[in-house]
Amino acid sequence: MSQVLEVKNLSVSFDTPQGEVQAVRDVSFTLQSGEVLAVVGESGCGKSALCKAVMRLLPASARIRSGSIWACGVNITDCREREMHRLRGKLFSMVFQDPMTSLNPAMSVGEQIAEAVKVHHPKITGKALHDRVLELMKLVEIDRAEERMKLYPHHFSGGMRQRSVMAIALAGNPSILFADEPTTALDVTIQAQILGLFRKIRRGLGMATVFVTHDLGVAAAAADRVAVMYAGKIVEIGTTEEIFRDPRHPYTWGLLRALPDFSRGRDTLYTIPGMPPTLLHPPVGDAFACRNLYALAIDYEEEPPLFRISDTHYAATWLLDERAPKIASPVIFPAAEMSARGRRGNGENMESEEILLDVRHLTHVFPLHRQTFKAVDDVSFQIKRGEIFGLIGESGSGKSTVARCIMNLYRPDGGTAATGKRRLRGENLSEGSNVDGTARILFKGIDTCDPGAFRKHRKMLQTKRQIIFQDSNSSLNQRMKVCDIITEPLRIQHIVPPRGSMRAEAEFQMHYVGLDAVYLDRRPSELSGGQRQRVAIARALSMEPELLVADEPVASLDVSIQAQIVNLFRHLQKEHGFSFLFIAHDLAMVEFLCDRVGVMYRGKLVEVGETGELFANPQHPYTKALLSAVPRVRNRLTGTEKEVWLYG
Repeated sequence: MSQVLEVKNLSVSFDTPQGEVQAVRDVSFTLQSGEVLAVVGESGCGKSALCKAVMRLLPASARIRSGSIWACGVNITDCREREMHRLRGKLFSMVFQDPMTSLNPAMSVGEQIAEAVKVHHPKITGKALHDRVLELMKLVEIDRAEERMKLYPHHFSGGMRQRSVMAIALAGNPSILFADEPTTALDVTIQAQILGLFRKIRRGLGMATVFVTHDLGVAAAAADRVAVMYAGKIVEIGTTEEIFRDPRHPYTWGLLRALPDFSRGRDTLYTIPGMPPTLLHPPVGDAFACRNLYALAIDYEEEPPLFRISDTHYAATWLLDERAPKIASPVIFPAAEMSARGRRGNGENMESEEILLDVRHLTHVFPLHRQTFKAVDDVSFQIKRGEIFGLIGESGSGKSTVARCIMNLYRPDGGTAATGKRRLRGENLSEGSNVDGTARILFKGIDTCDPGAFRKHRKMLQTKRQIIFQDSNSSLNQRMKVCDIITEPLRIQHIVPPRGSMRAEAEFQMHYVGLDAVYLDRRPSELSGGQRQRVAIARALSMEPELLVADEPVASLDVSIQAQIVNLFRHLQKEHGFSFLFIAHDLAMVEFLCDRVGVMYRGKLVEVGETGELFANPQHPYTKALLSAVPRVRNRLTGTEKEVWLYG
């Protein structure tokens, strides 16, 4: 393989009102043709800034302080914008995380792909252009390409939009493709298809890929080599097998230990202590020292070099110095099978058999232009007091609609008669369940679908049920301070704060979710994604609810922050007996956290069961397809990658 990219000692800074932020610090790596390099690490570690620096897509406030970038043997570090414009698309191209923001909503998909083709081949017109667009759409496996050329981005699903963006990126036959979190917002089945498509295109075109992700399972499934970034630096780099089988940097240990696969049979997930340092003033010595349980005195004084472990494996930690004490890796790869005691779903975590929430024949229909769309179709399930019930399925399956109906944000429609239907595995409708198909949602025996009953118990229903949304940024008022956000429900319900004052109550709730009181006077824009999600959880907890509906609460968070949030949910269940409806597409988290799981497909609940039983022995073909698509570190290391089932 020939070398297509070499980055030498690259440093990138952003000028901000507070000062200079050193986003990328002295980074070096190479990339061979046909190779996939995954760049992993927490948000803010410099992954995206590194890719944009290579493509020279940095904003005006950013600059390359030092270092050089060599692409196909040519130094492009000081190229002018006109020269870079000719290189983008032909030499390298980029696929961004959110395809909807990359596509023009006012142009058809075919027109946008054609526009990208004409940039690189100005003379191509007519049938030749049409044929090239069709060729690109078929290359990225868009079915019925001729028909879908005329459709607009909003007509496409998330996976189809991502395929369209890939077709645009491939229009110039680039040698290098940068993929910045291209699968983060996708379901596991669509994610598996996109990863398979990347592999197919790489084999067919011999294209090198830099794959940016915070999902270690995706990195294990997609990459030949892995670079781990922390605080703007590459702290470890090696082949995929070396990084996951024999990690050497304490930060890599922490990331791996935070995975659910490495916590099987335990009550909590491992979390990395502390938070990443600000790059406005990077700390002296090793930036990870203050979070490193194995830090040496020299870590606080001098920055470690990249120590050579093998010809392909390097790590920047003083633990590899010959004078350092020998510390065995704390990452212990678990056995392939868990003991019965280690599996979730055996009922030991539930306080009682009391039914807190009883959903019967729930149906919800959205009116569309001259037609209707049935988002939820005759769904029935129960949640016991103290139980965590997981709801999984691909986007559009109706999970969030169910959550909003439960919280009376949507009004349920009637269901279809269930008389004579075969019950789902695990379904246990209580006595007196209606069999006439009428939609009912019973919370503590109160029918929340009945307007009269809802008005009578409004205050109780609005306090004892709380919802946590996926996007904490849009669910928090950007104009309010954190203190006011947390205590707003108390003011709305005219509840006297249990701790005496609103600020004292906010401080208590902040401490409970693991945030310092210094954040009380900040606004959501000044917090990280994980901190904003904790504020949303603190707001919900201020009402001391009995039921928490968590709609994709960890979808966009780093693995270490995910572990902290999931541990918090487990603590709330264990100490206070809270019940949860946990909606997620991260099946590893669902398997670790939930007592029972329901699987939704096209608006229907197709399978329900205890977590251990459902994951070990799925019955419905769609459940089998869903579980087969989960990218796991375990599968790569043991060579047990499963064929992804296709269903529907």
